[in-house]
Amino acid sequence: MALKVLFCLCLVVELFCVPWYLKALWPEKCRKSLILKMVCSTMFVSVCVLSMFIADNFSRYALTMLVGFVFGWIGDYFLHAKPSNAYFVTGFISFLIGHIIYIVAFVKATPVIAPGYELFNGVEIAVIIGIVTLLMVAAEVVKVKFSPSVVKVGVIIYLLAINSMVVRAAVLGYSYYKTGAEFGIVALLLLGFGATAFLLSDITLGIIIFGGRKKNYPIKIFNIITYFWGQVMLASSILFINA
Repeated sequence: MALKVLFCLCLVVELFCVPWYLKALWPEKCRKSLILKMVCSTMFVSVCVLSMFIADNFSRYALTMLVGFVFGWIGDYFLHAKPSNAYFVTGFISFLIGHIIYIVAFVKATPVIAPGYELFNGVEIAVIIGIVTLLMVAAEVVKVKFSPSVVKVGVIIYLLAINSMVVRAAVLGYSYYKTGAEFGIVALLLLGFGATAFLLSDITLGIIIFGGRKKNYPIKIFNIITYFWGQVMLASSILFINA
């Protein structure tokens, strides 16, 4: 019971601290906004850990996802702590590693839930490449500038990773739902909406960084809300996915 209370408390803290962080963040980052951001990040890591204990789930899936959330926590710090290229690259790489770890967790868990499922099938690969292509075309249309050109390569790699994560999260959630599990629809929604929210957050972050929208507060609000609650939903999936 105590663990469930702590779980709910983490959600409440996240609910109040995300708007507080957004207020402290604008118009410029500061020490207060860094502290609040790390509180928000600590909450989704805590949701992950509490989900493991509540569900008595210390499976490969749960432990792998925990590692991914830790890299997200690290990325949050470096993207906010100091306005330098070194910190930005470190944060970017941390998030990329986190996405790859999530993909590994989803890929490894799916065959356990749905034996015989292929690693990646042609439809999934086509969907991933199609979405990335559309996003890059959209970036050209709205004149998003990637400079130097190596940044564009990094963005494409990152988009491939995040879209692979979304597809694999949806596949895992649907596979679990198809088993007829009591809370199958909940797991499907947590994984599907959580990964999609993360994708939307990354897209808006790209618009902010490369699209000249750093002073657009509504976009920043959307970016932050989708990010933190996307992470919370993915962390909560550990309550159900034991693989």
